[in-house]
Amino acid sequence: MGTDSLKYDMVIIGAGPAGMATAIYASRMGWNTLVLDKGPVGGLAATTPKIENYPGFSEITGMEFADRLKKQAEKFGAEIKELTEVTDLNIGESEVEVITPIGKFLANVIVLAMGTSHRHLGVPGEEKLEGKGVSYCATCDGPLYGSRKVIVVGGGNSAVTEALYLDNVVREVSLIHRRDQLRAEESLQKEILEKSNVKMVWDSVVTEIIGDEMTGVKKVTIKNVKTGEEEQKRVKAVFVAIGILPNNDLAKKIGVNLNEDGLILVDSNQRTTIPRVYACGDITPGQGQISVAVGEGTTAAISAFLDMRGGDWYGKE
Repeated sequence: MGTDSLKYDMVIIGAGPAGMATAIYASRMGWNTLVLDKGPVGGLAATTPKIENYPGFSEITGMEFADRLKKQAEKFGAEIKELTEVTDLNIGESEVEVITPIGKFLANVIVLAMGTSHRHLGVPGEEKLEGKGVSYCATCDGPLYGSRKVIVVGGGNSAVTEALYLDNVVREVSLIHRRDQLRAEESLQKEILEKSNVKMVWDSVVTEIIGDEMTGVKKVTIKNVKTGEEEQKRVKAVFVAIGILPNNDLAKKIGVNLNEDGLILVDSNQRTTIPRVYACGDITPGQGQISVAVGEGTTAAISAFLDMRGGDWYGKE
């Protein structure tokens, strides 16, 4: 591969919905665009068994959605390299060097769309039943269990918010928390304890998720951390909400500003604090929804295009 072929107008790191939306728009505007991801196209969205809340699709599997994103981006000329991890970035005055195990690439602009990873319980059955009753997104998967009993595991803002949401869409929801007091904000605590039908299970942890890959989750084993007693509870879904892990190693290396949760801070045009570096999707603060990520990716592509065309990082009024 010659040196010229290694230079791109834009390199996008991350092939989830945000990164792929960026690639579609950038390529369609005529930019030579490269997408790199250490995993397959689709990110966490590809692991979702059924997507029902993306406009235009009454129902689509995560894998099919990811495949459509890939084909559409390639249709407009984007080059996509899956299973290719970016190990380092060197920010120069006029270009960015992107370093991977298969070689180095140069870009006028880069977009950070690495997303996040969900914290896992690390208990037997969790990995086997992920996508088959084990979920990390109530707003994504909750409506699938409208007539069933489910549990949420966690005690912070995200867990309480997910439990309150599920209280309106499922038959019964229990919140399992390892302590005797929630860590969520006071207003959320009041909402769930005084106004909702959510059943609280205090001082407890889930030690096993039981089911099979054909029929999904059937029950969970819950252990009281104070008494040591265990019981099994029949449920159809387990929503794990014990936090997220931003995939922000590259962001830390180049020094973009992060918030207290380790997410990349951006302006309304998805610009970071470093010129020619943009960010979008779950790696930035937001709602963690596919439709939001796609919108941010669209904004990143258009903002970068206008900024570079104007000869000024911030563009011209």
